[in-house]
Amino acid sequence: MDRKQLLKMLNSQAVMVWDSLCEIYPDLTKFDCPKVSLNGRFWRTAGICLQEENKIELGTKFFGSPKNRDIMLNVILPHEIIHQADFDLFGESEKNCGHGEKWCEIMVQYGLEPNPYHSMDVKR
Repeated sequence: MDRKQLLKMLNSQAVMVWDSLCEIYPDLTKFDCPKVSLNGRFWRTAGICLQEENKIELGTKFFGSPKNRDIMLNVILPHEIIHQADFDLFGESEKNCGHGEKWCEIMVQYGLEPNPYHSMDVKR
């Protein structure tokens, strides 16, 4: 899968995650789904949410294996989208601590363990 196809798939998946979160938290419908881009410089960080820009960056290198690809789509992408939802719903106070109480609550409501870390490896 080339970069363009991957980005299209990631943004489509992001919309599905966002729509699911909007069902759980109807106030989110006032906000747009964050846009997803790829970042080739990430080695340890799988993803980052740039909340004020409503943007998510995912580490390109983590899509190298089928196992990692599955984790990126089903855990890391929702994890980062939930950071945006947390910011949109609860504002700056939660933004500063990142993996705070409300973020954990949203993760659990979405059906994921509120773990701030991943265990994926990337070969250099």
